[in-house]
Amino acid sequence: MTKKAIERRNFLKLLGTGIGSLLTLPYYANAFEHPAAIDRDRFKIDKPQWILHNDGTFDLVAGRISLQNCRPTIDGQSIFVRNTFMGDSPKGKRIIYELDRGFVMLDLKVNSGSISIGAELSGMPRAPYWFCPLGEATINGVEHFFKQGQGFGGPTGLYEFQKPSQEEFGNELGEQAWSYDSYLTTGLISAENDTIVVGTFEHNDFVQKSTLYNRPHRRGIVDRYPDVESIFFETGFVTERIPLKDDFIKLPDIYIYYGNKPYETLQHLAWNISENMDARKDSKTSYHWDSFNEFQHDFDHEKLTKLLTSLESIDPEILLDTILINDGYAIHGDWLDTNDKWPKGLEPAARDIFQRRYRAGIWVAPFMVSEESKVFKRHKDWLIRDKEGIPIPEWNFKEGKHYALDGSHPEVKRYIQKVFRTFRKMGFTFYKTEFMDWGHKPSVGIQRYDKTKTSVQIFTEILNIIREEIGAGSFWLSGTSPYAPMIGYVDAMRIANSINCEWEQNGVGNMLQESYNCQYFNNVFWQNDPDVISLRNINCNLTDTEKTSLAHWNGILGGVVSISDRFSSLTDEQLETWRLLLPHERPQSATLPYWGQNKTCKVALRRYRSPKAWGLLIFNDTEETVTENFVFSEINEESSNWVYEWTLGESMGLGNLNEITVTLQKHESKLFYLSDGNDSPSEDLSISGIRLKKAYRKQDT
Repeated sequence: MTKKAIERRNFLKLLGTGIGSLLTLPYYANAFEHPAAIDRDRFKIDKPQWILHNDGTFDLVAGRISLQNCRPTIDGQSIFVRNTFMGDSPKGKRIIYELDRGFVMLDLKVNSGSISIGAELSGMPRAPYWFCPLGEATINGVEHFFKQGQGFGGPTGLYEFQKPSQEEFGNELGEQAWSYDSYLTTGLISAENDTIVVGTFEHNDFVQKSTLYNRPHRRGIVDRYPDVESIFFETGFVTERIPLKDDFIKLPDIYIYYGNKPYETLQHLAWNISENMDARKDSKTSYHWDSFNEFQHDFDHEKLTKLLTSLESIDPEILLDTILINDGYAIHGDWLDTNDKWPKGLEPAARDIFQRRYRAGIWVAPFMVSEESKVFKRHKDWLIRDKEGIPIPEWNFKEGKHYALDGSHPEVKRYIQKVFRTFRKMGFTFYKTEFMDWGHKPSVGIQRYDKTKTSVQIFTEILNIIREEIGAGSFWLSGTSPYAPMIGYVDAMRIANSINCEWEQNGVGNMLQESYNCQYFNNVFWQNDPDVISLRNINCNLTDTEKTSLAHWNGILGGVVSISDRFSSLTDEQLETWRLLLPHERPQSATLPYWGQNKTCKVALRRYRSPKAWGLLIFNDTEETVTENFVFSEINEESSNWVYEWTLGESMGLGNLNEITVTLQKHESKLFYLSDGNDSPSEDLSISGIRLKKAYRKQDT
């Protein structure tokens, strides 16, 4: 494609066959009816349908859900079209829109088990900031939507659309306008659980984002009454106004799946993303100790030695995979220049950890630079700057202002490469990276060394460097990170805010919301890490009930299990709780039987294979006492189970039941063992289904 004006007759050759053919894909009489073949008790994927209109708009129909009058938009505005051409494409239908400057081409494809929309822009020297191949769609038949946060902390969850109210009128403007962005995966759900989920398989070049928004109107004197209100949907890519080679860009396809169960449909899309991005989902489940939660920045080599020595004296032994040295060993940015807490450097520390048969872990924030660091003082040109060339402060810590490195700068790439290569040579094989979002800033409005690439392209170049330097066998856990571009690089991902050993909405509340609503991709993209558990009595504001509930919740989900407590300070009972959180080496996830349903308590179910049994955790995370009934056919599809109230190490039989009613105080949980036969859980059975005696024998060999 040349940079000169494109002749229409040449461009139309892109249409392939079928120029001038009729504009609609087959429109079935039952397009708005739910297919009768779907068994409501069995998960099933069906195909949505594209419907084209003569004016270049199109509809998407999936059972009771429809997106109507869809059209492409550029920077939030409908494109101004001089001419529209339609025809066939290899997998469906093609629409070409001729603009005053350039062309937009859409391919509406019908795939095996899904539909998708592809887009190409041509005749444009720069990409727009934001392009939606499917924009301004009017939503019909949708009662709930699933919103996925961009990364760490969300917010993620299933929400109802806000309803207009007659209460907001008068001197205070109350139009109740809203707009919500969703990343990676987005779901639209009908009252009957018809579900469409939307996402792309490619996340190495652009941020893919969907937006739901309303357009409210009022009527009557003093805006007293709500009037007609439409709800809209758009999905597309942040293309950041990058220059286009040959005035042309082809964007990744956006896929749409249609299923009869929301959670399973989201997970179906997640698995497809995982397979296409080569997710590292088969790493051994991490079961590790992290220095930060208890010691904060005060961990040093002496404390490490005491920890390692105390572990040798505990019987039976504490099973751990990794000892992680967290923040506090260096000025941020000068990662290889350790402070006086580590007088001999970090290599002897890594050796001490390895000699005791643990992985040595290290914390690094590769984009973070303190104003006190040598890097900041010597290399201000390495930093992200504003349009006037002034470095942009990212955050104020007690150590002073902090700044973000420009990942597009060749010297920054070499420095990050050197840091991770050196740590690997020291013997570290477990890496926890934080504040990764600092390197993921949109390129618009800032100065970078390389102005030709998107923030995602720059970010993934750094990810490639890190993974290459740490090696394929190293375990990589990341936090404060955007999710999508990290798939295929990391083994585990922090999904929520820090708990900090107290029950607060921004800590525990956020962790519970995110771990519950992100469980659909646990062990699909990576191992989810809900943050460390705390069992200690010292310097901890959690009650015993809260500590137990949170430990059991983290343990049963099937992701990362970690702790920061000094084991020498724990009681025998607390040590036993930690032992019984031992995960399977091969990742296994809990299911959430009541996700999206009207239950107050959170319910997680873990399947045990030999003998056939289940671990069931019912968790009241509210501030009130709750009594709820649970039917086992809804939980594990068994009409009845032998039920044991289980406290990890001992159990009490409740009989053969088909349902159970549970009363829980605030923040209390109860763990049950459900057996296919009348078999109680073994005393050494972990919450993941591991027999501890077998694990100890394996450790000894």
